[in-house]
Amino acid sequence: MKRKRPMIVTFIGDMSLIYATLIIISISPMKSIMEKIGVYPIPMYNFLDGALRVLSAIVLLTIAYGYFKLKKWAYLEIIIYNVFFLAVSMFFIAMKTSNPYNTPNIIESLLGLIIAFPSKRYFFKEECDS
Repeated sequence: MKRKRPMIVTFIGDMSLIYATLIIISISPMKSIMEKIGVYPIPMYNFLDGALRVLSAIVLLTIAYGYFKLKKWAYLEIIIYNVFFLAVSMFFIAMKTSNPYNTPNIIESLLGLIIAFPSKRYFFKEECDS
């Protein structure tokens, strides 16, 4: 039996796709063309930063696929993803680094968790025996 995908699950999946697309765009080597259309890529500081962006985009695309298919692992992965980036951002703020992206990352991670928690019932629904 196919389950109908609720609107909140579709929203989270769509936002994951959009965010992954923005991460991929931010890696683009065509910075002058990107700036002409109004997209300003975040500068990469080293190879590790670029690798983490690619890995993050792949994880988000995987999460979006699992969310659209209502897979239990996707729900757990989105929670882990948001908690990880919340912890990393809080760590960098505690270390007083001068990265201006830490505060928006905290807000994004908190909003991601707040939106994801109510969708749990769609992934871990108890099957009726009747």
